[in-house]
Amino acid sequence: METIDPQQGNDAPVSKRKEHIIIGLLSLLLLGSLGYNFYQAKEQKTETEILNIDLKDTKAAKEALQEQLDSLSEEFEKTRGEMEARDSLLSQRDAEIFDKQREIQNILNKKDISESELKQAKRMIAALNADIARFKQEINVLQQKNDSLLTVNENLNTEKNSISEELVSEKEKAQETENSIRSTFSVSNYKITGLRVKSSGKEVETDKAKRIDKLRVSFDLDPNEWAETGEKEVFIAIYKPDGTLGKFKDSSPGELETWSLGKVNYSDKIRFNYTKGITKNISFDWEEYNFPKGIYKIDLYQNGFKIGQKSLELK
Repeated sequence: METIDPQQGNDAPVSKRKEHIIIGLLSLLLLGSLGYNFYQAKEQKTETEILNIDLKDTKAAKEALQEQLDSLSEEFEKTRGEMEARDSLLSQRDAEIFDKQREIQNILNKKDISESELKQAKRMIAALNADIARFKQEINVLQQKNDSLLTVNENLNTEKNSISEELVSEKEKAQETENSIRSTFSVSNYKITGLRVKSSGKEVETDKAKRIDKLRVSFDLDPNEWAETGEKEVFIAIYKPDGTLGKFKDSSPGELETWSLGKVNYSDKIRFNYTKGITKNISFDWEEYNFPKGIYKIDLYQNGFKIGQKSLELK
């Protein structure tokens, strides 16, 4: 019979626990290194794909650039959705990237796009790729400050099952995100006009607060081959000069979940029938309100994305 030293027997479980912790820490470091290398390789591959697009074949180039924009938009939204640390710098980056995405999408939505416009879109997509890479790095730096490696999960089988379930869930979310991004409209000809209504019924444009009877908001939803025919809705958020939310008579205000801003309140929502492949004009009036002087801001949302923002100053 083998003799077991009592002291050795008491220390064995402790040594085992230390061994498990060390193995777990090394595993996390290895996974982090592999993830970083994979990310670097992916960024280099994206830049190469953009540079290799032949602009002579405008149809193929447009499709390739649209694919790159969709891919970058999906990556950006996923990164932003997973972001835990937020500050003023990230909010500014978020706004800048949103504006660039919208500008590129407006170019690619053109029916008869020229080679020079494709060249411009190609250059802007390359710049957008660099902006998103920098955005992800800034998020990573902030998150590293908040994260601490304190414990290692001792039950690897449970962790493996949990990760598998999360991967399935993330794939489903990614597919939903892709469909949502592609079917989101871009806006053009966005106007806010102050109107005075004469006794004859004639409407006259004015920016004088004391003379205004109503504000007219109008915009075009550009054709989108990914948006199917059927009923759609756009959410309207009107902000008065004092920053409070304006509301229409008989409106249906509420709260909307967005990708980048969290939950936002809206003044009303407009439902309309959309026919695939056509430009849809939307117009509505805000009246029966005593309009004070100041700046009125109106934001448009669809599919959880802000698709338009405009302001008008009444003097």
